[in-house]
Parts: sequence; C-alpha cells; structure tokens
Amino acid sequence: MRNGVYLIAIGTLIATACSLPTIKTSWSKPGASRGEFQRAKEACSKERGMAGLGGQAGFEVCMKQKGWFLIKEVVQ
Repeated sequence: MRNGVYLIAIGTLIATACSLPTIKTSWSKPGASRGEFQRAKEACSKERGMAGLGGQAGFEVCMKQKGWFLIKEVVQ
C-alpha cells in the first residue's frame, strides 16, 4: 500500500516538474553578426577579474561593455 502512495507522489512530482516553464537566455546586439558574437564571447571568456568579478559575473560585465545584452524568454 505504501509503495503505491510513493509511486503516485513521485508521478505527480514528475508531471508537475515537466509542465513548469523553462527560462531560455541568449545574448543579443542589434545588427551584430554571428562572427561578432563569437569574437566577443571568446574575448570575454579569456578575460578574468574584470571589475573585480570573476566567472560568470565577469563574463556578463564584459559582454555588456561590448554592447551585448541578455534576452530572457519563457519556453513551455
């Protein structure tokens, strides 16, 4: 009996998790080419410690200084 309750609970959790929206992020810069994005991405990936920040935060600061901005969209 308990196994059946656990299976129902797990199934409900999985179904709920699968129906939650996902947030997709991407970088954008009006008029920029794919090659320009790749160059900016590579340059910002190599720079460390920009503005005292490291890792993802430093990367984002660098990309924004190069004119790129993040777009967040909800995907079902």
